[in-house]
Amino acid sequence: MYGRLRYAVNQMGAQRRTRLPAEVFSYFTEHGSPVDLHGHVLHTLGVTADTLGALCMEGVDVVYRECGFSLTEKALRLAQFSQEFEESWVWGDAVETAARLARQLDDTQADRRLGDAALLAVLRYVAHRQPSEMTPLPGWLPHDTPLFIDGYPTTLLGHAAADLHVDAVTATYLAEPSATELFHALGWQLSPRAQAVADVAQERESHGESWPDAITAAEQALLDHLERQEWDRWQPAGRSPRCHDLTTGHLTTDDDPGHYRG
Repeated sequence: MYGRLRYAVNQMGAQRRTRLPAEVFSYFTEHGSPVDLHGHVLHTLGVTADTLGALCMEGVDVVYRECGFSLTEKALRLAQFSQEFEESWVWGDAVETAARLARQLDDTQADRRLGDAALLAVLRYVAHRQPSEMTPLPGWLPHDTPLFIDGYPTTLLGHAAADLHVDAVTATYLAEPSATELFHALGWQLSPRAQAVADVAQERESHGESWPDAITAAEQALLDHLERQEWDRWQPAGRSPRCHDLTTGHLTTDDDPGHYRG
């Protein structure tokens, strides 16, 4: 969920505000365009106004469940808080505050699954918060410098890990320079495609490329030969599968009570 919200904010802008309808709330306009933050999230999942039907007037706790997505308690709290806050705040502030409140809950194993799209969304977010020419400090290059020093993130992937709220104390103790190895050591499950994204970004950063350029290279890396997990790259917007036949995120079926984190 966090990665999908970050993706929506990255695409639409942190200062975007939801223009709530004067009468009845809906996630989509009558022409099928997403209205609010979660309307855009649902759109990336392939959900449309037609598939939602009467659910357009329900809260996120109902909508995601009825569309076949089983959110963890932490993801559900993040969704509910972000929906509440966007009524009066810009999207960036709504997601940031909702994430801080949701992090009061402990992670489940499903909360620590990280796919390529979610990692890219977080990388884009942390890069946007820094000058566009941001590069490693002299002597602080990936593969040589630990991602955390004295509890503080160092390189691009260190800042991404901090935004995902990893245990900074343990990360500092481990002194691990590889993002993939650090995430694994801290109990996170990265898909092969997410690992490739992390490796490419670190490699490009180590050659002195700016953070935006390193992320673009990672985003454009050829990953088709790698296994695609359920929580990897999201289905392109515009497709309209049946609500209970979605092929992105963690699909909940009778045989697979999966948890979607995104």
